[in-house]
Amino acid sequence: MATIETALTRLLGIQHPILLAPMGSAAGGKLAAAVTHAGGLGMLGSGYADEKAIRRELVEAGNARVGIGFILWALDKNPAALEVALDAKPAAVMLSFGDPSPYTSRIKRAGCRIICQVQTLEQAKEAAAAGADVIIAQGRDAGGHSGMSRGTIGLVPAVVDAVGSIPVVAAGGIADGRGLAAALSLGASGVSMGTRFTVRRRPDRANPGLRHRPRRHLAGHLSRTGAAQRLLRPMARPGRSAAGPAEAGRSPLSGEPR
Repeated sequence: MATIETALTRLLGIQHPILLAPMGSAAGGKLAAAVTHAGGLGMLGSGYADEKAIRRELVEAGNARVGIGFILWALDKNPAALEVALDAKPAAVMLSFGDPSPYTSRIKRAGCRIICQVQTLEQAKEAAAAGADVIIAQGRDAGGHSGMSRGTIGLVPAVVDAVGSIPVVAAGGIADGRGLAAALSLGASGVSMGTRFTVRRRPDRANPGLRHRPRRHLAGHLSRTGAAQRLLRPMARPGRSAAGPAEAGRSPLSGEPR
């Protein structure tokens, strides 16, 4: 099967240039493992630097090669959580919403890749200076957090131009292969997606109770049913969209009438 090779796939040793965003309790070990097994890199959420949550979700991930994400203002309150993460030898540690510089040397010494998520051009330059191996440019199209002032399409190429050879990943509003293609055309080396991995197509028809399940249970359902594989494989094929060709008058994501 033809795949897209980029600086991101080479650096992280993954098949597809797609990362799972480490969304709090939604990106648990099962979902992270499913994304990794499908050829991307699953990033599990640390539960706001919660040591027990990290250990629990690592058990859920099994032997899958996954990364771990931290919200920096939470890690600042409990830096011991980083040691718990590094003891597991994750594929990468992701740092977001704060100053990464107090932690990058420790992560480098552990032999772990550093992914820094930024929302502004100034933050991107600071992440590069701090030693980031990958920089995620998160536009205001993203869900879950505030503080973004620039859209993904405008932010990504600006960050690419500012950080030299460091691979840049686009985040915010990306849900299918067209979004990946757009990100690559802007100079990014891949995409990070969160919401897209926690929803199913027409959940009310396939399983009326699914939309009311806690996120943890939903993530387990996605991993058991292979939904992550069905999303990533067509999405990362050159010239293909995860949604498939859009029918006239229908949404290319949901299939519902526009």
